[in-house]
Amino acid sequence: MACNGWRDRIVHRWLRIPYRLSVRYKRLRRPFTTTYVLIHGLADTGALWQPLLAQLPKQSNYIVVDLLGHGESPQPHDESIYRASEQARHVLATCVATGLSGSVVLIGHSFGALVATEFSHMYRGIVRRAVLVSPPIYRDETGSRRDWLRQDKLLRSVYRQVLKTPDLVVAGYELGDRLGALGFSRTQLSKNTFTGFENTLRAGIISQRTGQLLRRTTIPTIIIYGRLDPLLVARNFTALAQVNSCITVRPLSTGHAIRGRTLREIMTVIQSC
Repeated sequence: MACNGWRDRIVHRWLRIPYRLSVRYKRLRRPFTTTYVLIHGLADTGALWQPLLAQLPKQSNYIVVDLLGHGESPQPHDESIYRASEQARHVLATCVATGLSGSVVLIGHSFGALVATEFSHMYRGIVRRAVLVSPPIYRDETGSRRDWLRQDKLLRSVYRQVLKTPDLVVAGYELGDRLGALGFSRTQLSKNTFTGFENTLRAGIISQRTGQLLRRTTIPTIIIYGRLDPLLVARNFTALAQVNSCITVRPLSTGHAIRGRTLREIMTVIQSC
């Protein structure tokens, strides 16, 4: 959804009024009980979570949104609006407008996990638990070994180089989609939606503070990740769990996408909530 430039800047940047995101799925059957808020990742949409929704308890509440710059949500050009902390504001405002009235369990995949971390930090009073699936947490400051920072630096460098070739990025996602490498959902990345992709990658992933927030979080947090995922720095997760007893790490022999094994692990965590 295209945005009106000057009006958007006044309303959302200067007045800091959150965007209303597209609500892809919702079910609010039991007021004042826990609601699952599911947040997708980069170049994805809320459709990612459809297989999971079918397995949730029949009377459970849930809200699934398309993040800013993705799916049917607005696509502003201001890069700062795409920070994970800003996305968290948009998610909360949208959930409240949709009818959220109780506590939440956050489930975020990839960049959505970074948004969930910011949400937990900013609105900790309503968050019961956070489930972070394949979170790209970089430059974690819980350790000082240089090889950790080199890996983070390498990934950031790769991302910056990738952004110089939009056509190649779009073609790569389309190929991954056709090969089924992207998991359950269908990517909607195209030349028309590349602005949202680029701004999210720059402001939300390359620039982030997720590791710092997780070091001091008091919210029970589960990190689920695949050992075969090339986008992650797995030792960052272990280091976080060592300094914060609220964090539990669950490694799997999987990749970045949510597939059967990862989906089952998420359901196991949900059932324990």
